[in-house]
Amino acid sequence: MPETTIGLVTRQDGPRFWVETEGREVACILRGRLRQEQARASSPAVIGDRVLLRVARDGTAVIEAVEPRRSELSRPGPRGIHVMAANVDLLVIVQAARQPPFQRRLVERFLATAHRGRMEAVVVVNKCDLEREEVIRGWLSPLEEVPVLLTSAADRRGIEALRALLRARISVLAGKSGTGKSSLLNAMYPGFAVRTGAVSEKLNKGRHTTTASRLYPLPGGGYLADTPGIRTLGLFADDQAVSGVFPEISAAAEGCRFRDCTHSHEAACAVKAAVDGGEIDADRYRNYLRLARGG
Repeated sequence: MPETTIGLVTRQDGPRFWVETEGREVACILRGRLRQEQARASSPAVIGDRVLLRVARDGTAVIEAVEPRRSELSRPGPRGIHVMAANVDLLVIVQAARQPPFQRRLVERFLATAHRGRMEAVVVVNKCDLEREEVIRGWLSPLEEVPVLLTSAADRRGIEALRALLRARISVLAGKSGTGKSSLLNAMYPGFAVRTGAVSEKLNKGRHTTTASRLYPLPGGGYLADTPGIRTLGLFADDQAVSGVFPEISAAAEGCRFRDCTHSHEAACAVKAAVDGGEIDADRYRNYLRLARGG
């Protein structure tokens, strides 16, 4: 009789999946019903999913079912929502203090993604040795209650604190090229970023469009998710997710005349009045409008 067990999806490459179960990694495919769902939607099973696996005596295995997800890292896709990773605990938004310059608008975009997907988020400002701390804190002050960590691979500032945040969690590092994500990984886990980069290159070699995604086990426990979609992350037009990133705008909106006020053109808009009065940062307001439209 086939053996049934629960496991964690650690790799996905097109129609192929690898599931970690009972200390081993098993290659498998989706059951017919799930394959039909995959034809209609882009993500019936993804890395991070907990799945019911049926393993036959000849070693072949089939994913029979997917357990409910507590969080989703997703972006808009041609067939609706495209989920890139499931059950992610922490979205680590990596920015550089300099080279390239800090971009608060990009931080707010990733925060909206985390809020929509029910993930925790932390903002990591790397290369903090290149700028005075009070200047960096000034850039971050509008973000209010968002956890922030200043790091430097050069002088190891914040490295141990970041390693502690990743421990025993499924985490994703998000940020543009040049912010020092690989340097941070190598500072925390020497050789780790080099190793994962080599594996990713092998998986994706010769492809025009890569679908390979993977969970890398971290020394000391936890996983780091690597998914190509995070590099070109789009955004949904989701007022609730965006409002969660701009609490000052949500608070001011309580005074608007119309309950469905978009805060863009309506009369008697308390948000626009707060912007005009200098109570709400004008740049934050403009980015709010852009993100609320899914831009």
